[in-house]
Amino acid sequence: MRARRQSDSVSPILEQILYGGSSVSMNLITITRDIPEENRLFRARGLNKAILFKYPNFDEGADDYANPMADEEEDGDAGARPVETGIYIPHSVDHTEAGGVAIYLRARNSNLLLAEQFGLGEANNEAAAADLRTLSLIDSVPSLDAFLLKACFEGEKVPADKRHWAISDAEDQQLRRLIRARIEPIVRKAIDGGGTGAQSIERFLDAIWNPELEEAGLFVSAFGIDRSEADQIFSAWKGTTFYEYQLRRIAPRARIILNWLKSRECIPVDIRMHKPYETQLLMHIEKVGKLLETTLLDIRQILADYESSFSAFMAGQPEPFRDYLRKIRTHYWLLGYCVSALTSVAHLDARCMKNNPQRKLYFEAMHKLLRQFEIALDRRREQKGAF
Repeated sequence: MRARRQSDSVSPILEQILYGGSSVSMNLITITRDIPEENRLFRARGLNKAILFKYPNFDEGADDYANPMADEEEDGDAGARPVETGIYIPHSVDHTEAGGVAIYLRARNSNLLLAEQFGLGEANNEAAAADLRTLSLIDSVPSLDAFLLKACFEGEKVPADKRHWAISDAEDQQLRRLIRARIEPIVRKAIDGGGTGAQSIERFLDAIWNPELEEAGLFVSAFGIDRSEADQIFSAWKGTTFYEYQLRRIAPRARIILNWLKSRECIPVDIRMHKPYETQLLMHIEKVGKLLETTLLDIRQILADYESSFSAFMAGQPEPFRDYLRKIRTHYWLLGYCVSALTSVAHLDARCMKNNPQRKLYFEAMHKLLRQFEIALDRRREQKGAF
């Protein structure tokens, strides 16, 4: 019997948390290492020695993406988010693979666990309230991409040391310009003919980043949507556009992986030595390929709906785009999951194939990679309390 390696004992879910990429995990242990304690994201020291992660929690049997683990949403948007947030607290910050415990923010017992683990349940505790507010902000975004988190914190005027966001000022500004360029034609078309000057148009565009501006409410009300929904709509709109551009970077790799899984090239080079398991492996390859294909199809459908409603609006038919805006938060969360899943798959694939440009794997390496891919693409992940 083969000797059991240390890496074999690591839970595949924990592997996803540790190695799935920055879209799905935020390693505060590493990030805060060189940040003074007074400038760290959380007041509770334990939180700064944890790893935040996102995980899918679809309810495939329902008409929406409701989370049965969570209490009912106060904002009435319970069915719009198939992604949840967790906290992994390793037993040792120097050996994160060695195991730890997890807290899922929207589980019914999360408040009790947060109080026990980090002391966040103390009444009238300003520091605890600030930490809970920070966790809530992070939970309000479908992925842990630095750009979206930074924009979220700035939009809510919550200060945070920029070293927490793994994004340069130049990249941040470039993404903002790309998002503005995507949204500007719609804003101009929406207010065209109203005698609005260039300065006012700029204020409408500024509302993309500051939904508190009056123009944000005016924009959504022009589509028959209540002004109070401006913040959520603009946040989802920015996020959708961000994911659209992010997809351009990872789509080529995702297609390479999918084509590889559909070809004979992915069959392990030593498959003859594992003949009893060949059928099982082939079924696993087919299953993972279908999961990847479904994710790509969902993205294609969401972006196709966006393009068709945009084109209709620019052609003078506002109704499709109005309907799209009303559903944009649901689209945003689903797109966030899909793009994050693809990003994770691409990240895991690159890690595995780093020194293997021919993409030829042995049986055990292929089995491990398929297991990692399946976890990344699984829409109903087990919520383990310990790893």
